[in-house]
Amino acid sequence: MMGIARRTLLCRPCSEPLRAFVAIDLSGPEADAFLDLQERMAVGRAVPVSNLHLTLAFLDEQPEALLEALHEELEDLRYPAFDLAFKGVDLFGGVRTRALAVLAEPDPVLRDLQSAVKRCLHRVGIASASRRWRPHVTLSRLKDSGQSPERLQAAISRGATAQIGPLDVTQFSLFRSTLTPSGAVHEALCDYPLLSFENEGFEDG
Repeated sequence: MMGIARRTLLCRPCSEPLRAFVAIDLSGPEADAFLDLQERMAVGRAVPVSNLHLTLAFLDEQPEALLEALHEELEDLRYPAFDLAFKGVDLFGGVRTRALAVLAEPDPVLRDLQSAVKRCLHRVGIASASRRWRPHVTLSRLKDSGQSPERLQAAISRGATAQIGPLDVTQFSLFRSTLTPSGAVHEALCDYPLLSFENEGFEDG
């Protein structure tokens, strides 16, 4: 499937749309800092270490052909590796609070990379969310967790000065997300390396 296979399931065609997203994977050695912060927050259902990521674009469910086209666009992006830091926490989900997340510090390369990914989506005909993008890493899910507003506010206060990083970001990835009764299972379909400062050819996608 898609010519981007790195796992067996991608070597055969998929007739069903895939739930997918583009993100920076943070489930490696850098995950320890996020796990420590999860323990400090102590609210909701902690996101599994394997699911820690910073979303650049959520694609919803898409057919294989569109994901193949998007893959080709993402392969052509040329952006430098960069450092990414996090500071403070906040609630996400609007009036129906669904998640507690740590917030990424503003970074021009991160901003430009996310904008380039959105342009790739537009070129292949995948609609992107219209709401303002707030880069973050979800630490815990709050839906049906029974957390009181007071406890959530206390968690935000505890996390107000939390800092993580800077972390080296050397690639981003196209992920498949499979919903299961125990939660989402994320699988990287393909990684897209960012360029070291010794490389040439940074381009605006």
